[in-house]
Amino acid sequence: MTHGFNARPRVLALAIETASPCFIDAGCREGIFPVLQSLRARGIWGTLHSVTNISSGSVWPSMYTGCNPAKHGMANFHMHLVKGTYHIDRYGPDQVKRAPFWDYLGQQGLRSVIVDVPLTRPRPNHEGVLISAWGVEGPAWIRESHPPDLLRRILKDIGPYALPNDDYRRSIRPSTREQYRELRGLLLAGIRQKTQLLRYLMKQEQWNLFLAVYSESHWAVHVMYQTLDPRHPDHRPELADEFQRFYRELFQAQDEAIGELLEHAPDEISVLVFSASGFRPNYTANHLLPEVLNRLGVGSAPSTSIAEDEDAHSYSYYRIRRIQDTVSTPLIMAAKRVVPRRIWEKWTRRLLFARENWARSKAFCLPNDYCGSVRINLRGREPNGLVSPEEYDGLCDELERAFLQLKNAATGAPAVEEVLRVRRECSGEHVDALPDLSIVWSDAHPFEGIQSDQIGVVRGVNPERRPGAHHAEGFYALAGPTIEHRAGPETAHLVDLAPTVIDLLGAKAPDGLDGSIIRACEAGVQRVPPAGL
Repeated sequence: MTHGFNARPRVLALAIETASPCFIDAGCREGIFPVLQSLRARGIWGTLHSVTNISSGSVWPSMYTGCNPAKHGMANFHMHLVKGTYHIDRYGPDQVKRAPFWDYLGQQGLRSVIVDVPLTRPRPNHEGVLISAWGVEGPAWIRESHPPDLLRRILKDIGPYALPNDDYRRSIRPSTREQYRELRGLLLAGIRQKTQLLRYLMKQEQWNLFLAVYSESHWAVHVMYQTLDPRHPDHRPELADEFQRFYRELFQAQDEAIGELLEHAPDEISVLVFSASGFRPNYTANHLLPEVLNRLGVGSAPSTSIAEDEDAHSYSYYRIRRIQDTVSTPLIMAAKRVVPRRIWEKWTRRLLFARENWARSKAFCLPNDYCGSVRINLRGREPNGLVSPEEYDGLCDELERAFLQLKNAATGAPAVEEVLRVRRECSGEHVDALPDLSIVWSDAHPFEGIQSDQIGVVRGVNPERRPGAHHAEGFYALAGPTIEHRAGPETAHLVDLAPTVIDLLGAKAPDGLDGSIIRACEAGVQRVPPAGL
């Protein structure tokens, strides 16, 4: 490396993909995450607000564009509404409408090494190295690299990632002690492999920005959350002796990995460690929401007797589960090897949602992970819009009131924490790609029924397999030679990371970013997202 290159600023940014601030804070205070605690002790740290309450698919594009979802246009990329239709498709990096911030760094002569950032792909103008889908929890792109021959060298020198790179197998959680042990071993092996890969790239490449994502905690949240939470209905006391401390073990391994990378990183660099979301139990009531809309008289099949205590209808949530329960994993895998990827993604989703008569609904449910997503069938936006623009706000008000009245049928407690009016939360030219209302369900107790005076009781067993889900609050820790220590905690927002890294590198940010530079915030002042975010 030349002296001139070494003299330029550098940033090492590492993401623990899913980690709650309270969990990290407790571990730092107990001394079990010493590397993170050392960063907090000499820099800035706190809660990182995210956009998970719109969709977890919005999270990474918001981070790497520095823009809110209405500007980059991405919601639930696994199952996204196709503009101008009632069809659902799988979206990928090419559908993100804003450029990643490292493109602007490259235009200013700064090199970036980008590893496994979700919803990214190699771009021909990338200045540096980019690897997509080598070791991620939910691949949105094929395994690929820039330059193209780098992936071949990595597979030769490091090998393939320890965990399966396939959507379907990620939905199958362990059931026996042996399967829990196998998954634990694979997750810990994945951390070691990722660290080996990152050290390999640190040694081989020149860089100003080194950004990499550890995805193992994301896996663990979705399929092993019940081992962390004794209150979870799927918690198994007979496994608690061996697996209840698994999360501590997992995050300790990630803390050690960060320490190892810091030991081999150049001196005088800025370090950012963050999680793009937190975790919570997956007590969603999305499986009941379509029937709620029906009973409110805005769905495609309004109920004639809203006071009846009856099961929810067989919506797409249940069709997905039935397929998983009746078709063997080897058969699904064999079919996916034969059918071209793009055809598989398009037509499996068309078949899953073929019976959802959204064109005849005033409002309908878009598929999402934890939060409920409601779309108004708006005239001029939807092909068969039934709601005029003049009626839009009134219908949103009516639905918001109805959702906030819902109770958990088993406990009588409120079913909904919050209803987000997405157009008030986000502003941008692609706001029509997003749902109109987002329902944040309470995580106090599972839902097998919800009720209100208006709809009666709607029942149905949750078909979702995954015991854990995303939460809208992650964490961050930022330290470096130009960062003045503040005791914290101080609140920041996910979109603040891009302008912060750009500033640390001495580069110029593009116009239109929604975030602020974290270290420029006044000491002790809590960061509030800008209006329209």
